[in-house]
Amino acid sequence: MSISHEKSIGRVIEDINLESDLSNVKVIAKANIEEMQIGSFNLEQKDKETKFDIPRWVASILVDKGLVDFLDTGIEIEVLTAVHKEKLLGNLQLSPLRKDFYPKVKLLLNDWKAKLSNNPDLKNEYDKIFISCYDLMNIRISKLISLASLSHPPDDLSNKITPEEQILFDKTRQDIQEWRHSMLSE
Repeated sequence: MSISHEKSIGRVIEDINLESDLSNVKVIAKANIEEMQIGSFNLEQKDKETKFDIPRWVASILVDKGLVDFLDTGIEIEVLTAVHKEKLLGNLQLSPLRKDFYPKVKLLLNDWKAKLSNNPDLKNEYDKIFISCYDLMNIRISKLISLASLSHPPDDLSNKITPEEQILFDKTRQDIQEWRHSMLSE
């Protein structure tokens, strides 16, 4: 049996990821960079140690080439803090996450994978970060499912969850309501 929806969760997440890829991130040049064309983006010449903003998709290419590093490394601390907060809060309480949290986590993990390919000794560090991210997602998924089953979820919920979590919450809530209706109707 298949259930069709106007727009699949995967498609909406792809749209969110595309929006994230087009948003700017701060990077620092690891070496002098000559002017270059990357797709439709023209990167002007940059001196070593220069900090600048570029679209995330361009930054990912430059990181892969070893020309720049991302400057937003605070997400690692944010993940650890969020895991701690979620464990302290009750089953129906969520701590707020910034709207771009998951794209930044994905970027963090990809950055660590690139570091790992150059230095296998970092495997334990990568595993710790990955497990923390996975734990956080599982805790929040569990809470979102519990909240989705309530007849009246908290009014401030949308202020505490990311767009990706909002999609999961809405779909889960709809599925629970449909299931309840089918079980209780004649």
